[in-house]
Amino acid sequence: MKTRIFLLLLLMSSLYSWATHNRAGEISYRHLYGLTYEFTIITYTYTPSPADRPQIEIYWGDGTRSIVDRTSKVNLGNDISRNTYITNHTYASMGNYRITFEDPNRNAGVINIPNSVYIPFFVDTWIVINPFLGPNNSPVLLNPPIDNGCIHVPFYHNPGAYDVDGDSLSYKIVDCRGFHGQVIPGYTIPAASNFFSIDSITGELTWDSPILVGEYNIAIKIDEYRNGVWIGSMVRDMQVTIAACNNEPPEIVSIIDTCVTAGDLLELEIMVTDANSSQVSLTATGAPLLYPSSPATIESGSGPPPLFSFLKWQTNCSHIKKNKQTVLLKARDNGPIIPLVSFKTIYITVVAPKPENLTATPIGNQIQLEWSPSVCSNTSGYQIYRRINSFPFEPENCQTGLPPEAGYTLIGATNDLNDTTFLDDGIQFPILHGNEYCYRIVAYYPDGAESYVSDEACTYIVNDAPMITHVDVEKTDRADGEIIVRWVDPPEIDSTIVLSLSSYKLYRSTLESGGYQLVTAVPFYGDHEVLDVGLNTQDYKYFYKIEFWGEETMDSQLIETSDPASSHFLSALPTDRSIKLSWTAQVPWQDLSYTIYRYNPETDQMDSIATTENREYLDKNLSNEVEYGYLVRATGAYFIPDTLYPLYNRSQIVFEKPIDDQPPEMPIISITTDCFDVTVEWRFEHDSAYQDVFKYYIYYRQDYLSEYYLLDSVVSDGSPCYPAPCIYKIEDPPHITGCYRLALVDTVGNMTPFSEETCFDVEDCMFYELPNVFTPNNDGINDLLTPFPYSNVEEIELYIYNRWGRKVFYTQDPDINWDGRDYLSGEPVSNGTFYYSCTIYVQTLYGMKEKKLHGTVTLIRD
Repeated sequence: MKTRIFLLLLLMSSLYSWATHNRAGEISYRHLYGLTYEFTIITYTYTPSPADRPQIEIYWGDGTRSIVDRTSKVNLGNDISRNTYITNHTYASMGNYRITFEDPNRNAGVINIPNSVYIPFFVDTWIVINPFLGPNNSPVLLNPPIDNGCIHVPFYHNPGAYDVDGDSLSYKIVDCRGFHGQVIPGYTIPAASNFFSIDSITGELTWDSPILVGEYNIAIKIDEYRNGVWIGSMVRDMQVTIAACNNEPPEIVSIIDTCVTAGDLLELEIMVTDANSSQVSLTATGAPLLYPSSPATIESGSGPPPLFSFLKWQTNCSHIKKNKQTVLLKARDNGPIIPLVSFKTIYITVVAPKPENLTATPIGNQIQLEWSPSVCSNTSGYQIYRRINSFPFEPENCQTGLPPEAGYTLIGATNDLNDTTFLDDGIQFPILHGNEYCYRIVAYYPDGAESYVSDEACTYIVNDAPMITHVDVEKTDRADGEIIVRWVDPPEIDSTIVLSLSSYKLYRSTLESGGYQLVTAVPFYGDHEVLDVGLNTQDYKYFYKIEFWGEETMDSQLIETSDPASSHFLSALPTDRSIKLSWTAQVPWQDLSYTIYRYNPETDQMDSIATTENREYLDKNLSNEVEYGYLVRATGAYFIPDTLYPLYNRSQIVFEKPIDDQPPEMPIISITTDCFDVTVEWRFEHDSAYQDVFKYYIYYRQDYLSEYYLLDSVVSDGSPCYPAPCIYKIEDPPHITGCYRLALVDTVGNMTPFSEETCFDVEDCMFYELPNVFTPNNDGINDLLTPFPYSNVEEIELYIYNRWGRKVFYTQDPDINWDGRDYLSGEPVSNGTFYYSCTIYVQTLYGMKEKKLHGTVTLIRD
């Protein structure tokens, strides 16, 4: 027997020494061509282990696998070796593929992985091959996955991910995985005295602070996104050794976010301090330091603290990126036992310079734009923006493009570095007489990056057409409506036109384009006002235009046509105690403000009630089913070449009645339980909200799988429920376990959405306990074995045994009611201690569940 035990121990020892192996690793890749990629698998292993891996097996996610030879093995000291495996793989088609690597064993003694020496090591990487997203390269992790820390001291780590494509990266902690990629049984995130977390944006891991000496494994998942679309991920499984040491990490002092215009020199001072170390060192990683053309440089080095250094970067156009670029600084001290490190991320945005020398020149009724080509040859094209009237916008540092609040509209784009002209023809975005048009240009780049915006260039087209100033609704009627139309002469008339022989023709239409009919013709020196009658101004918006006819050398011809102008058409939408007004108009002048008038039946006049710059207004606090009348008067102006102000134009008059179509206001709701009854409290946020409530409905469902049903309702008794809440108690509910929510309804049936549900689970009210003694002696006191008051228990299975293990009682009744008699013979059992085993069937939010209860009860008759 001793021989067998010795052989078994020898075998286990041999297995242990052979198995202790993998510490950390990851899989990265880069695109070569077509569907072919180069993959790099890096592992960190326990150097003394005989379990060397000159070859590993990789699964490609497409149903195939390969044996990959090791490219290099480097002994890093401290029993750590770095192994690199590089190979190519070609996929048959586009798709999402999971590349996996599994090694039979990790190294022994990992604190947060039970029996780690017998647990496989597993990492994976996802690759997305999608021609619409373009070729992709995984991030490269520039900081090794082996690190050290001190007990009771915050530990910091950053993988130093560099994405050559400039894609966005997101970081999170995930569970380490083992056999076939399954979560390792018993795996736990390392214990911390305060917290253990990772910054999802910077990738900086903070462990504040380790509480136990030893080796720990941590898995970091890095997801890649391109223009908001997920394009792959990789998992790094890393190892941290925590030792007993008395040290604090160094501190890095530097600006963390900056911006530089391509072509300028960026210089940043960096300082490293450390209160309890004699030497510190500084290194850096990140995309700016890896550019083939004019990379950033940093004065890496070491010395006594404080240590000063400079980050310098002579930027150029190839460095322009939409996203911020990062430089990861790493400071390291020479602390005793374990050197500690700290990290700081510097965000750098390289912005393209603004386009220069923009000009705007009117050509007839069009405007020609020209500007100089960008100094950056990688410019993809230019975006053209326009607004009416000049706006003194100056971008803030690093503010690219044009913000919406500047009031510019994107009207076109060019698609080449040298395509630096644009004709604003006014087709999609009309160009009207009497307005100043101002333009700005933004250069854009292949990844969506934008330049600073250009300076503004403004102009206007020649005002050689009549200018309509008024389309003013004089009378609202379906058959006899009236509109006043006024205009002024062209401000810039061609001097060759014989004015005495000129005339105007006024046209009208109910369509925005086309369908015009002649209303009247008037001589040039005649009246510039026409009262257009016999209209349906109640239901239609009317459009007008004016043709200017003149004679040159006695030949009559159309000289120019005014820009069309419409009446202001008002709409009214009734709702609960309110009417929402909105209006539309297509006018060549600029409407600056609108005055809203409401009919006053007492004075038979329209009273001004509000002024707004928007084309909508909500008139509130009205009475339902009472009719109200409205009109809107617009105040407008022309500014080019001379100011014409004010131009007043009225809409038609509309009448409407508010209607009760809105549910009551939802109060603040609180639902609580004392494990016997459920109490519902609600409180409104102002003192009049209760007036619209007719009834409160209380809905219930017993678990997440059930549907809600109406449990109870409460008719409003006129209580304001403000500021003190209204309270309603649901006595003896079907179950305490379950979910509750409220809805309110008014007298016409408008019902609110359901409130957020409040749920109580069995853990909130689970108590089913038995006494430890009872006395069945027929004295009327404690004669039956019954549980203490309980809830949520639907059924039980209770077995009671005597000291020899014979069953003396069984029941399914939760109230038990055992009188101390044998369930077979009916005879009283003797005094003594009895053992019970009880299965309790309780109602939970996930349905009926079992719980076990065991214990003893003493029976005493005397």
